[in-house]
Amino acid sequence: MIIHLVRMTNTQPPPDAIGADLLKSLLALEHAASSELAHIEEKLPELRRQARAKPRRRGGKGSVDSEKYRLGSSLTLLGFAGVDDMALLGFFACGDRALQWLAQVRLDRGPMTFAEAVSAALTDPARAEWCRSWGLYRRRLYKKAIYDASVTAFIESGRTGANEKWRGQDITADQIDIIEDICEAARLPPPTLATRGEAFQWIYEKGGNPAYWQAPELPAEWKD
Repeated sequence: MIIHLVRMTNTQPPPDAIGADLLKSLLALEHAASSELAHIEEKLPELRRQARAKPRRRGGKGSVDSEKYRLGSSLTLLGFAGVDDMALLGFFACGDRALQWLAQVRLDRGPMTFAEAVSAALTDPARAEWCRSWGLYRRRLYKKAIYDASVTAFIESGRTGANEKWRGQDITADQIDIIEDICEAARLPPPTLATRGEAFQWIYEKGGNPAYWQAPELPAEWKD
């Protein structure tokens, strides 16, 4: 028995087996590290997007922007991810008409979640397009103060001459915000603008049109 124990104690795998096991362990570690690196690389675009967006989130907890992000995350959790945000805004701003559409969807399709009911109500192309137009209009009214500060105030002050010093300055954050809204509403590609003056002219030409501030026409069949 003693001899048997001694033999077991002194029995070791050959050097080649030890090397193979070590190589196998190293390869496993390398694979794990590569997988983790790939996961990090997948997250980088989103992290960079958040970093770029952070300076534009004015205010902390309790601010208007903070409230927007909080409510937006709630809508995403409810199942509204991927829904056209302006069509959704227009739908919610429809009042009784939106309730009628939801009631009709419920009668036609039976039980479903709220997000599913809203999405079903917006499957009608004409209805979805009108809701989007209505949402864009409501947002324009909400942001009109920014437009007035960036355009109307300058026009009223008389400081719109071609040689005004401000024209050569950098484009402002408010101007960028207005340009993005106009491009989204009109489905336009982003313009190439270098100065505050160029941005002013572009915004005035697009937003100066009275039709830009008019509410979308309600289809005749929807009128009470």
